[in-house]
Amino acid sequence: MKSVSLIGNNIDVSEDIQYIGTFRLEGEKINVGLVEEENLILKSSSDPDNRVLVKKRGFSCNYRDKTLILNYDNQIKSLGDKGEYTFSYIGSEFVGEVIGIGKNITNLKIGDRVVANASYPSYSADYIAGLPSNHASRRIDDFKENKLIKIPNILSDEIASSFVIAAFTGYSMIRKVVKENAKVLVTAAKSNTSLAVINALRNFPVEVYAMTSSSKNNDMLYEQGVKQVFVIDHNLNDYLEDENIIKFIREKGFFDAVIDPLFDVHLGRVIKLMNYDAKYVTCGLYNQFSNFSETNFKEHGTLNEIIKLAMIKNISIIGNCIGLKEDFDLALHHFERGKFNILIDKIFSIGQEADFFDFTYNFKERLGKVVYLYEN
Repeated sequence: MKSVSLIGNNIDVSEDIQYIGTFRLEGEKINVGLVEEENLILKSSSDPDNRVLVKKRGFSCNYRDKTLILNYDNQIKSLGDKGEYTFSYIGSEFVGEVIGIGKNITNLKIGDRVVANASYPSYSADYIAGLPSNHASRRIDDFKENKLIKIPNILSDEIASSFVIAAFTGYSMIRKVVKENAKVLVTAAKSNTSLAVINALRNFPVEVYAMTSSSKNNDMLYEQGVKQVFVIDHNLNDYLEDENIIKFIREKGFFDAVIDPLFDVHLGRVIKLMNYDAKYVTCGLYNQFSNFSETNFKEHGTLNEIIKLAMIKNISIIGNCIGLKEDFDLALHHFERGKFNILIDKIFSIGQEADFFDFTYNFKERLGKVVYLYEN
């Protein structure tokens, strides 16, 4: 069965590697293909009685996968230079169908549709925390039962392929900082994480504000319940140089909570917009691939300045990695009742692999998740 893979320069080395196309990432030329392998079977697993065999129906990539793509591609090309021809699967979210179960599996059956249980951190010796794989594009894969979540039919394949990070991470950050009647500022408002957070915040008694560097598609943010969108020039040394920010603070005061997916872009400047006893939470950083980047990245605000202001104003700075199963469950509960959704921009399928990656990472006007669906 064929799996979407990064193939380096291995275009004509094997009948099992079908070259599809090329896209560019941070100036690097990335070749993509479909790789034919023998189907994985449970008997080949290290613990076949306790594993679940899953056939992927779809997958998607996140910002963190960009670094992995660049590193995996570099490794594949280096091995190719030594005469070792290999490839790599890629992706962090998937939806799949159970096609085999070990004899000790109790809560899943053949035919169930599943997504990853990414719950983090772990408080159990037999549960490995976080995403179960960085190779979501692998068509046939096996997992421990506790790393999978059965999903209802109401979750389509395209939504399910994009649901896990938004549910775990988005709802975890909301849980950590949101209180009743808070003024909540969401930065990088058109990133996938922030779009999910803004959509989810409709279920909480708060006022939602958004920050973005683009003036396009802001009507959509207002439709999601955002009270005001701040279009910011990210070259500003201080967000208090923005007239709309100054006017807002004079009229309505500082923000009680900030949800920020990219702390190295915003924290040093957005902390100046926060109230006493406010809470700031972040789940990631922008500058993850400096070894490959063609542009110089500039951070704003020193650690000394940030911590000093946090101390003076009793601001809590909170790190967030993924979330708990209860966060996923609440997101699913809201989705089933039409109170939460994942915005999908575009869906790709067989023969469109290079376009899928190109659109995911290089299309600046993208608004929502990009999904790849296998033919089922």
